[in-house]
Amino acid sequence: TAWLDEELASFRYLVVGLIDEQVRVAQVVPEGLSEEESSAFGERLTWHDSRWRLVRRHRLSRLAEPLGALGVMLLHALDGRVWEGTLRLAHRLNCAAVFGAGSALDVAQVAHMGRVIDPTRMAFAAATAPLAKAIRQRLDPQVIVDVIPTGVHVPDELPGTASRADPEALCAVITGNGQFDADYLALFTALPAILADYPQAQFFLDGMGSDQHQLWQAARRLDLLSNLSLIPRRLGHRELLLRADVLIHPQALARSRSLTLRAMAHGLPVLARQDRWLDYLIDGQTAWVVDRCKPEPWGELIRRLLDDPQAASTLGRGARQWVQQHRLAATQVEQMRQLYRRATGESLKFPQDQ
Repeated sequence: TAWLDEELASFRYLVVGLIDEQVRVAQVVPEGLSEEESSAFGERLTWHDSRWRLVRRHRLSRLAEPLGALGVMLLHALDGRVWEGTLRLAHRLNCAAVFGAGSALDVAQVAHMGRVIDPTRMAFAAATAPLAKAIRQRLDPQVIVDVIPTGVHVPDELPGTASRADPEALCAVITGNGQFDADYLALFTALPAILADYPQAQFFLDGMGSDQHQLWQAARRLDLLSNLSLIPRRLGHRELLLRADVLIHPQALARSRSLTLRAMAHGLPVLARQDRWLDYLIDGQTAWVVDRCKPEPWGELIRRLLDDPQAASTLGRGARQWVQQHRLAATQVEQMRQLYRRATGESLKFPQDQ
């Protein structure tokens, strides 16, 4: 559930892209997810999610019979939190499996799974090169570990906004896990001096969890509430984030997020905390990167954004071009399809192969 909340767009791209390549796809999604929030294409099975690891694993195992009835040849676990359940299902169904890794938290699980991974029928798809390297170090060299970056759609045209022409009306989105820490504190501490010179600037908080009360309390202590708002979580709210003037990542979350890549694809300047697990944060090319947990670097970059709109625009265009060359959704689908073939050890029975 948590992964879909973050990566719904990626999920849709993958499902639709595979079906377009004539692959039969069965979506396995948590109960309560409306059809509006999942892809309308392909088979659809549901299960009751849980915060408890063992309960989640057990509930996933109940899907063996319906998946077997569909003649499933391969299972793809899109997030580390469903790896264990998927591994059990693969053994019960005697089928291949692919394990998607998008977070450093996934790496920690690899050592525990290594003893039961069948290198002839199971593979890993890492969203970044650093994640792939860490996973390879923990597995038998025979296990396939491919770097398959998250892909996004690059719009043909970028909508213009009045606020980008007026730095006084800056609209910035601050997005992280929503838990107040030293990284948020460093950014928040830099804002009062910025707002003294640009009182019309507005900052909007987007958290990966539903509770951002600690952030609100910190903003109140620093007298930021007149220029800072919480973004309510509802269907489609992430699409609204892409209409901002800049996306700010105050934390190194060690997790690949398609939101960042989508912002780049829309030409938004990205300001981000340095993160060794992410290979798409290239300072000066795809983002302006802060390498210290201090208020001063944040203040300098935000002032640069406000004082030099041309430089910010150049950064956004450069990031958009980089994404177009290296992070397209169509490329991800094709790479994933090839990995499926290798994991199954045979050509999947696609109509065009017949």
